[in-house]
Amino acid sequence: MSVVRRVYLLDYGWLAGDGGWFLPGWGAATYSEKEPKRVWIEIPISGVLLDTDIGYVLFDTGIAPDAWETHTRAVMEAFPLIRFEDDNRVENQLRKLDLKPEDIAFIIQSHLHFDHVGQTAVFKDSNIPIIVHKKELQFALLMLWMGKEGAYQSANLDPLRGANWHIIDLPVFELAEGIKIYFSGGHTPGHVVLSVKTKNGSTYFFTGDHIHLPRELEVESKGWLLADYDEWLTFVKQLKIWERANRAKIVICHDPDLWKKYPKIPKPLE
Repeated sequence: MSVVRRVYLLDYGWLAGDGGWFLPGWGAATYSEKEPKRVWIEIPISGVLLDTDIGYVLFDTGIAPDAWETHTRAVMEAFPLIRFEDDNRVENQLRKLDLKPEDIAFIIQSHLHFDHVGQTAVFKDSNIPIIVHKKELQFALLMLWMGKEGAYQSANLDPLRGANWHIIDLPVFELAEGIKIYFSGGHTPGHVVLSVKTKNGSTYFFTGDHIHLPRELEVESKGWLLADYDEWLTFVKQLKIWERANRAKIVICHDPDLWKKYPKIPKPLE
């Protein structure tokens, strides 16, 4: 039987960016349209909190509150943090359930880009296990050591040296009954997607950045934020099968309409 009692969505603020990052055809010049119309997209930054029999499990920690000051200018110009208030700090999101950072039992990182690992350092002193795919940690450190600082930011990862890292390297890793971590790749070499089945029988897939916009899922295509199309498309096809077979809900973590579709913490998902 599933260990998951309730599921909550955390609000970490808003980013924005050129539509071409998310879908092909937005912003790309062609032979017949050399000056295409630009599209600017605003997207929420969100996380997931599971209330379970094994403790509270957190999926992604959002963006650093001081990202404009500590991150490279190029990444902030491309993906500006356009809305962030004190309420969007992970400590204050948890406080809505009267929780403190040390109350978290496990942290799962979908991947290590700046808008998903930005507040993980808040938990370092509590020695909380941080679960990440082996390929993701290796690739993120490789990029930083080679001086290719982009979506992976040293301001986020340097403070996590010596943290309680736990690497996984399986197609599917079951943390506990009802909580599965699927390797998806596609967006980054070690990207994972979270699957949750609750005690009441609801099934959710939380996409991280495998899918940014609902339209990507519909047309089965992605823009510039794509590392491996074969991995990406294969997982999208699998995701659609799981959705249909399990009557699951696919929660797209950067969906511009996310907060119109689902409640924020302290209200749980149905």
